[in-house]
Amino acid sequence: MKIEVVIVDDHQIVRDGLVRLLTLDGRYKVVACLSTAEELLTFLRQSCADIIIMDLSMPGMGGVEALRRVLLKWPELLLIIFSIYQNPRLAKHVLKLGAKAYITKSSDSHVLVEGIETIAAGGEFTSPDLRLGPEESGEDLLASLSAKEFDIFCCVSEGLSTQQISEKLFLSTKTIANNISIIKKKLRVNSGNQMMHLAIKEGLLLLDC
Repeated sequence: MKIEVVIVDDHQIVRDGLVRLLTLDGRYKVVACLSTAEELLTFLRQSCADIIIMDLSMPGMGGVEALRRVLLKWPELLLIIFSIYQNPRLAKHVLKLGAKAYITKSSDSHVLVEGIETIAAGGEFTSPDLRLGPEESGEDLLASLSAKEFDIFCCVSEGLSTQQISEKLFLSTKTIANNISIIKKKLRVNSGNQMMHLAIKEGLLLLDC
């Protein structure tokens, strides 16, 4: 019986490439190709799958918040984050939230297949280019953020206003403002500019959360 996979990525070329890869392998069946986290949530309310391969940078709901919501309702799902960001701290963050694998889009195709095989067998997986080195051993303030706080942090770092973040993440402006205050305390910063500099340091500035 083939393993059923859902692909969630806002780039058609990425979706097509993954479909070809998995179809040629023969052990997998792609049951849906979606472009947003909202589409994924709608799909899962009506159908099912074994493995989700999902990008973090998509229009609408943040990828980290989507991860939290999906696993809250469907904890049995095996979820792979497939991202352009070669950031070990980000990988650790999403694995801590419940993702089973973090694989960079710069990885060879066999790495993705190896990741799928590993999580299907009950393990966790990160692509080889994310192995932590000595320079990664310092304090990780971002790990203290919840999924919602992480997505808001990314949006603030992008320069979005409270109203824009509210519309993007489907949260009230009051909720956004309250969370920004909490985030500043957790990250020990005083302004949006300082958040931006932290995001640059962590390689997250362009994360479209």
